[in-house]
Order: sequence, then structure tokens, then C-alpha cells
Amino acid sequence: MLELKELQNFVAVAERLSVSGAAKVVHLSQPALSRQIQALERKLGVKLFERIGKRLVLTAEGDDLLMHSAHLLDQAQALINRAYGLEHGHVGLLRIGASPQTISGLLSPVMTEFARLYPNVNLVISEAHNDALVELVENGGVHMAVASRTNTCNLVGRELFKAELFAVLPANHPARGASKIDIRELADDRFLVLRRGFLTRQLFDHACAGIGIRPRIMLESDSTHTLIKLARDGHGIAVVSSSAREVHHLDNSAALISAGHTISDMVFALWHPNRYRPASLPAFVDLLEVHADFRGKGLTPVP
Repeated sequence: MLELKELQNFVAVAERLSVSGAAKVVHLSQPALSRQIQALERKLGVKLFERIGKRLVLTAEGDDLLMHSAHLLDQAQALINRAYGLEHGHVGLLRIGASPQTISGLLSPVMTEFARLYPNVNLVISEAHNDALVELVENGGVHMAVASRTNTCNLVGRELFKAELFAVLPANHPARGASKIDIRELADDRFLVLRRGFLTRQLFDHACAGIGIRPRIMLESDSTHTLIKLARDGHGIAVVSSSAREVHHLDNSAALISAGHTISDMVFALWHPNRYRPASLPAFVDLLEVHADFRGKGLTPVP
């Protein structure tokens, strides 16, 4: 018979695809956790993980077990919550996912306010790009994510803000000082962009393809801060999102447009309609909406 602890340890490794990273979370040594995973594989009679080079990846059986295990653990947590009267949302665990720039620009102040109002709710934040965030919500890895809907996702949610593309220009760029730039004008420039999977990259690739531009990409990164720094040092044009806090304080940034329109997409607070949701989630989403609205107006909400 499987025990919840075995599944918790498996999910910890599967979500991180790292035994060492998961070991710190479940408070086990790396060898001990590896032995537990191997024992679980023997018990089930299937291989859950395999190594490709230095990377740990889930097998098809492991991917299937992750989906059902996350759901089972959510159900178990829901039962515990009911048993201890946690349905009012004042204690418990809330798992939230967001991109690095959204964590910095929006989540951080929301987390501060939420911790003040609900000091006994344990917030756990997962950082990932848009595609991975949607997958985390679908698989039960997080209760809610701040992300854009993909064409295939079956999640529901609430609108938070519109993410718009901005170009951060080198100091000597002829378009520096403009408030907006048509992407056609930059066709011959070198670009500094986020990796595939980020909403910013999806918007950029789609805009370029729509007007027949094949961009000269010099660097792909996970860090908006890195892109902005390289652009300011003259290495190319950084393509970033309006959700990045830094972009609003730069004198060398301009909104990217195509055919006279901003290049943008709506960002939501997304959750799975058929999965357990902690009672504290609606309060967190309410705070997100308030802060997103105030930030869009250039204001700061009063605590």
C-alpha cells in the first residue's frame, strides 16, 4: 500500500526534476531520498524517472503518477483542513506560481500585505515561465498562477493586467527618446530576448512572424534584468514586458507597436476549476487584483 509520504516525496522530486533540490524541501538527505524513490519504483514495478545526460526527466508512467498524486495530495490536504477547521482560510498552505518579473513587480508587495492579514498561512512561491506555470496549475503543482492563457489550457481565472512589449534601447540608438516604436523600424537591429516559454517571447515571436521579420537574436535569457543591463551597455535591443518593474523607471524604453497597436496579451490569476483550492486563495486573488489595478494607474495602494 502506498503511503502519502511516499507520494509527497515523489511529487517534490517530480516538480523540481532534482533530487538534491527536493531533498531540502522534504528534509531528507539526497541519498535517502534517492533510495525512497527507487523503493517506490520497485513497489510500483515501473520506472518513474530517467536521466538524459545530466538532466532528470519523468517517464510517461512518472508523468501520469505525478498528475494523480498531486490530485490525491490536494484531497488529503483538503481533508486535513476540514478536520482542523481551516475552511476560513486563516491558516494552511497556499502555493502560487508566477514569472520572475511578475514576482518582483506585482507579487512581492501582495505577499507583504497578505502576510500582514493572514500571518498563519504559509505561502510557497514557484518561479517559472508562462508555459510551465500553466502546466503547474493543470498538474496541481500550484493552487494558482499569474499567467496568460494558452490555446490548450482548461483553466479559469480573473483578469489582472495587460502585459505589453517594451523595447529597451542602447544609448546611441536613433529611436531613443520615442515613447513608442513600430517593430518594423527595428528589423535590422540585434535583439536580447527571454527564452521560449515566456509570454514576452511568445508575443515577440508572433509579432515578428505576423509581419515577416526574422529577428537577429543575440541572446536568450531567463532574466529581464540581464537583458536590460546588456541593452544599456549597447549590446542590442532588449525586449521586455510592462510587468517588469524596472521598465517604468527607464529613460531609454519605448512601447513596441505593430500596425499602430501595442503588442500585448491579458494576464490572469489562473486556477483549475476541478481541483481543491485553499480558502485563503480568494483573498490572495483580491489583493492581486487591487495591486494590479493601482500599479496600472501608477499608484500605490494604501495598506
